[in-house]
Amino acid sequence: MNRLSVVAVLALGLLADAQNVGSPDMDPIKNMCVRTQQQSTVRNGTLYIDGGLATFRPLINSTSSNSTNATSGDASNGNATTVSGNPTQAGNITLGYNNFLIEVDLSQSWDWKTNISEKAESVTAPNSVSPPTLVRGALFQGSPDDNSIYLYGGTTSWWATPNQGTSSGFNPPTPQQYSLWSYDTVAKKWDNPDISAASQVRPNSGAYAEAPDLGLAFWFNGMLDSGSSSETMVFGDNTKVYFETMIVIDTNKKTARNLSTSAVTKSTTGLALGAMQYVPGVSDKGILVQIGGSDKTGKLIPMDHVNVFDVNSLSNSSTPNGRWYSQPTTGDAPSARVEACAVTVSAQDGSSHNIYLYGGRGGGNQQYFDQVYVLSIPSFKWTKVYEGSSPRFGHTCHFVGKRQMITVGGTWVPSTAQSLAIPGTCDTQTKGVNVFDLSAATFGSVYNANAAPYEVPAKVISAIGGNSTGGSILKYPEDGYAKLIGTYNPPPEAAPSPTSHAGAIAGGVIGGIAGIALIATALWFFLLRRRPEKKHELDQHTEGAPPPYVPEKDVSESEAPTPYERSQYTEMPTAANRERQYAEMEAHRGVEVSNHREPVEMGESVNK
Repeated sequence: MNRLSVVAVLALGLLADAQNVGSPDMDPIKNMCVRTQQQSTVRNGTLYIDGGLATFRPLINSTSSNSTNATSGDASNGNATTVSGNPTQAGNITLGYNNFLIEVDLSQSWDWKTNISEKAESVTAPNSVSPPTLVRGALFQGSPDDNSIYLYGGTTSWWATPNQGTSSGFNPPTPQQYSLWSYDTVAKKWDNPDISAASQVRPNSGAYAEAPDLGLAFWFNGMLDSGSSSETMVFGDNTKVYFETMIVIDTNKKTARNLSTSAVTKSTTGLALGAMQYVPGVSDKGILVQIGGSDKTGKLIPMDHVNVFDVNSLSNSSTPNGRWYSQPTTGDAPSARVEACAVTVSAQDGSSHNIYLYGGRGGGNQQYFDQVYVLSIPSFKWTKVYEGSSPRFGHTCHFVGKRQMITVGGTWVPSTAQSLAIPGTCDTQTKGVNVFDLSAATFGSVYNANAAPYEVPAKVISAIGGNSTGGSILKYPEDGYAKLIGTYNPPPEAAPSPTSHAGAIAGGVIGGIAGIALIATALWFFLLRRRPEKKHELDQHTEGAPPPYVPEKDVSESEAPTPYERSQYTEMPTAANRERQYAEMEAHRGVEVSNHREPVEMGESVNK
């Protein structure tokens, strides 16, 4: 059994006496014990949760509706705990899928302990098309004027073995088709747009992000496994096929592009289980920031750098695969991890854009995290803002309201557990969601639909300067911005002569697969010319000054700057700017942080 299979089995605490799915008692809301590896998104005031692995537990003396709480207990001895006024779960834990599209109302405030509103929609209907039940895919919200949400990628369970049978909910993988599905949230109907020209297979475990304002969804790398399709069932547990591509889906046009990512992944030959976020307000159309993951050998990618993609480069015909950058990070970086989730929120004045990274697991399936880190942009500086004692991985999360993050499902690791090989235990988050105040950096059970606007946390202010509404002092990375590959330092004012270098263009975005000749052009700040025999240097720590940059004559001025230069609050990292910035930060750290509002009401603290 491969590493991912072991994680999945242990994650749900399989018991020797676990039953097959199929009992009428197994309601996806009232009987939910653990839900993990699902897809989810937020659209028009509703949280949608699709698919995922799940365990269920029967209710006793239950006459309640779906909005009441089920409680957790220890299935190893058949006992259960009871909360006054709520139904009680007891008996054996059942292993299966979530075969429904679950909807959680976000238009009104709630406390998941007492009054959360959830309902389950059937994903299948007679004489209609519908996707298989999947895990480790992505659910996208679509553009603002679109009624549909979009399901891309995913795989069927590792437990889809013949002896479990179709009645248990463990259906075998379907033929290799329809990697993209759309669900009309008004008509309650699925459709299957054909993007097979760009995505002939259905990958899983990739990093993903979305730019709803642009109608674009992004899927980075990922892999195929034995559950991907009927054609890959012959893989067995130990075979994985990794990708070095990014799928860009236009949800308005129902089309897709397949771009090479070998500029930042050729040394790893593809990544899986990482995170990615779209950051608006930087460059003309925003940037993608890809964080962490693991390669096909299981090696985890360190957090001392991130991969950055300029979304505006998609519209430049001279960069058919877009432009990637390997950007060093500084600060209190998290240790390498996979299966974390991330959200992005900007300061009120736009002077910083903060990516929150929550949870995950480390290498060897022996390290699990209950931590929240913030990566601030444009400084690309890490700050740790929270640490608890109830790790979680395999979850999803979303920015909701004005200042909160809602977390969905995941594998909960009890603080007393030394490993995941424990008796079957239900999640302490009995409704499968939790809430994190991004400003106060605290978890709770209350979602506040009318919360005050987001404020930069005090610990982040201490790291990047400014105040609760913005005013970040750090306006660029301490080590400089990234160039196309490696660490970027700005060129001299007078650009080198175009005749000063000969040979093949080696600084453009790389296209095609490894081993094929690479031909691409980059913009004048990034174009390198090297001797033909030299390879691309992917290591951002390469010593020595970068080669001169050669401007391309046909590049317009609007295309020339780096993604970060176009941020209103960004300055080039000249020596004078650096000296002034450091002086301002020292002065700032000598003053107590003020102008920070009280946190919104979060409800009683809960274990996660």
